[in-house]
Amino acid sequence: MNPECNKECKKGYSSRKVLFLLLICCAGAAYLAWIRRGGFAVPCLFHEVTGLQCPGCGITRMIRAVSEKDLESAFNANAFLFLTSPYLSFLLLYSAYKWVRNERTGTKIEASAVIYCIGLVVFGIIRNLV
Repeated sequence: MNPECNKECKKGYSSRKVLFLLLICCAGAAYLAWIRRGGFAVPCLFHEVTGLQCPGCGITRMIRAVSEKDLESAFNANAFLFLTSPYLSFLLLYSAYKWVRNERTGTKIEASAVIYCIGLVVFGIIRNLV
């Protein structure tokens, strides 16, 4: 351990980071509740400017459809993210855990995240060609 380490470092995690992640989760839950009530959804700037679908287009529709147990609509909204959501959830949760504990995720996780992002970009290209 670093001798200049503060109390949070000694207990193994950062309570500020935990609070930050909880606030992000609360904001996400509030946004989901808002759009389920028919509220305004955040538009995709890339789609608005180019007319093309970015790799993330359909995330809001997908999450809303999953929350309503409409898996077919969720798949149609963004097939790549729908099919890979268990892995993406693991990747995000594991990375958040390591971040809160002030630890590195490791080269295997970092490499798999890069490969995942490349797959997402390839999906974004293919979905506009088909």
